[in-house]
Amino acid sequence: MYDYQKADELLVRLEQVIEYHEPDEAFMIITSELDKCEDIYLSEGIGALNFLRHKKTHGWIEDTAFRIKNVSNAWGHLAAASYFTWEVAQKWLDKGRPLSLIALDALLFCTTRGERLNQSPWMRQNRPTLVDNPKIDVVATKLQEYLKIDSVPRTRTAVEKIINNLFDI
Repeated sequence: MYDYQKADELLVRLEQVIEYHEPDEAFMIITSELDKCEDIYLSEGIGALNFLRHKKTHGWIEDTAFRIKNVSNAWGHLAAASYFTWEVAQKWLDKGRPLSLIALDALLFCTTRGERLNQSPWMRQNRPTLVDNPKIDVVATKLQEYLKIDSVPRTRTAVEKIINNLFDI
């Protein structure tokens, strides 16, 4: 059973780590704490990593993916916040779920222009983009190919929005 107090205590501890430690040390402490926490608190706990924007975050997400039972957009938010690249997106799309769903959410965050419904204040202020600036047609083609493998409504909607964002439709 989900314990809201336990989740809140975890977040407070992780925020204090960021406040009192240098980024590399904070990343190690936070990911170590998250590695030990129960799976049901993982999606909430990752929020602290958004503020670090650490280069090792994508590797940690890959290592942690086996624990993700419900792929909330918090994972895509974290990937986008951590200087997401098309190279990582392609790799995750090729690996399949849950990484492919995280990649789609991250791509959506990285291609959104202007404000969107329920966008976090962090996202409004920082506006992440794909760091390696891939060609639009390359991204669109890869996403269309991915739809042949995974065409559930969530995937179709995400791909449609990303492509529309890329082409400013």
